[in-house]
Amino acid sequence: MKLLMTTLSIILLTACASQGAYRPAQGSGFGYKETALSDNHYRIHFKLRGEDANKGKDLALLRAAEVTLLQGYDWFEIVERETMVEKDKRPKASMGMGQSTRVTRDCGLLGCTTRTEPVRDYHMGVQLGADGDTVERSLEIIMGRGVRPENRVTYSARELRDNLRKTYKIDN
Repeated sequence: MKLLMTTLSIILLTACASQGAYRPAQGSGFGYKETALSDNHYRIHFKLRGEDANKGKDLALLRAAEVTLLQGYDWFEIVERETMVEKDKRPKASMGMGQSTRVTRDCGLLGCTTRTEPVRDYHMGVQLGADGDTVERSLEIIMGRGVRPENRVTYSARELRDNLRKTYKIDN
């Protein structure tokens, strides 16, 4: 039984860990999505498991760079940004052994006897369906072509995309 529970836990944890963080979001799930606000104005949203806010920021920037290039633009400027980190205080998994006592009382015609005996308790649990800690990053960007304005903070979409893909080992 103990071996079966251990094997099941490893399979579940491997399955959860095998999905890459950088992917399109399904519904309100993890990954990226974007909304066109106008021809050159987009809102980018990225939701990530874990508590690494910097990774969430970087992956939102990566998606902003990709959207910029997909729309035929060269650079973008961030006009609004928001980061939310939500901590989950619930335990994710537990495994352990404990010992308690069991008291048994038997009564018959001649009286009662009480027995106390130790009981070993093995337990293992995996909390399914809990998202755990999450980081959400939202960016509003305005995209442009040609020479980047010098008086504003702008990002070269191609350079940023190439650097962040290399940093996070993302192929595509």
